[in-house]
Amino acid sequence: MIRKLFVLAFTVCIFHVCGFGQQTRAEIQEQQKYLKQELADLNASLSSVRKTKKLSLRELNLIQQKIKARQSLINSINKELGDLDETIAKYNHEIDREKQQLDTLKGKYAQSLIFAYKNRSNYNYINFLFSSNSFNDAIRRVAYLKSYRQFRETQADNIIKAQTLLKGKISSLENTKTAKNSALVKQGTQLTGLQNDRNEKDSALVLLKGKEGDLGKEITANAVKRKKLQRVLQSVIRQEIAEAERKERERQAKIEKAREEQEERDRIAAQQKALAAKQQEIALANAQKAAVAQNSASDNKPPVTAPVKTRAGEVEKAKTDEVAKTKEPTKETPAQKEASERANRSYNVLESTTKTLTESLDFEKNKGKLPWPTNGGFVSASYGIQTIPGTKLKQENDGIEITATNSTVVKSVATGTVSVVISDGGYSVIVREGKYFTTYSNLSSVSVNRGDNVDAGTIIGQMATDNASGAATVFFMVTDSQGNSLNPMSWLGKR
Repeated sequence: MIRKLFVLAFTVCIFHVCGFGQQTRAEIQEQQKYLKQELADLNASLSSVRKTKKLSLRELNLIQQKIKARQSLINSINKELGDLDETIAKYNHEIDREKQQLDTLKGKYAQSLIFAYKNRSNYNYINFLFSSNSFNDAIRRVAYLKSYRQFRETQADNIIKAQTLLKGKISSLENTKTAKNSALVKQGTQLTGLQNDRNEKDSALVLLKGKEGDLGKEITANAVKRKKLQRVLQSVIRQEIAEAERKERERQAKIEKAREEQEERDRIAAQQKALAAKQQEIALANAQKAAVAQNSASDNKPPVTAPVKTRAGEVEKAKTDEVAKTKEPTKETPAQKEASERANRSYNVLESTTKTLTESLDFEKNKGKLPWPTNGGFVSASYGIQTIPGTKLKQENDGIEITATNSTVVKSVATGTVSVVISDGGYSVIVREGKYFTTYSNLSSVSVNRGDNVDAGTIIGQMATDNASGAATVFFMVTDSQGNSLNPMSWLGKR
């Protein structure tokens, strides 16, 4: 019985481990599916860019993104192979244990059969019963023989179950080996693709080196444009802070004025209340004197003094009422909720209102999940410093450039207010989301005006198309209230 419980518990543990492994492999396969789709999108974008028949930094950036995505896919496949190898090792170990257990069960069952064969005579069975000392002893012997027969049947059932379990593990082992072979094929295919991508990158670099002068001019022109946009953005941030500070001073002044007016009203009310109490005490004292004089004139009885209501009683009653009020459950007001949300945040004047604080909190809560500002397209210029190997060329971006493949519509990524619309050989729109700012630059037209409230998905405008390359692009930035540029890719979700 103990052995049966041990086998059952051990089997449950093995199934649990296998189930966990399958869940992990499912997550790995889901990641591989996403990476394969990303590679397909990059290849489609690369074909679209090459239709212009003009080699550009966009093409090199796409090839580099392909290499990065394919390397991630290979790493994922390697992880899957490691998981499969571990599962195969576990199955082999468990199969060996199951075989040993099965051999043990078969050996004990064979011993039972041999013993039964040697004692198969009906005489021995009857002699065993009739040699009992009493009727109760005979009953116990019958029960023993019955339980012994059931024990042999249980042994046979356990052998069948062990054989079934062993066959299932062997089948699972074969399926795992098949999955490993499939993963090895995928690995080989992607390694070949990675080598082709690297060769493609080397060829593109050779051609780009021959155009280093033209590319340098292009990078310089882009840098001038970005610095100009950055100066405008910093100016907008300063103006927004100054305006928020002005409004906050006005709000605090109104609060202070209202407080002073309330204090004056409370002071006047207290004086009036004190005067009324004094008058009431005087009236009571006069009434008491009149009663004493009247009693003295009528007879010589000692005067009866009526209890005088004093301010002390009123004060005590007021204290009692105040304590009763504090015991009553209170519901958190919007102001209290706002105050609790501010408790763990450092003060920022751009969050001085409920609206702007909510916008900041929503923007932060959706970090890594914000919708993309475009439908489709690809990142043709990444955030940060980009270099071209083998050349002295270097490009620094405080945002990302997105090149369209289908739609040229640009949309807001979060709830906010349009701070400014800039027109300078094209359009740029800066939207404030609490203490954050998002910038959409290189637009051919805009659909919003300064002061407009926007939500995630609100159309901002249309991308401008480059006459030389024929590519429609938008430059997208995320900035905080100190003017620091943030990597948009860490804020945007998956495509």
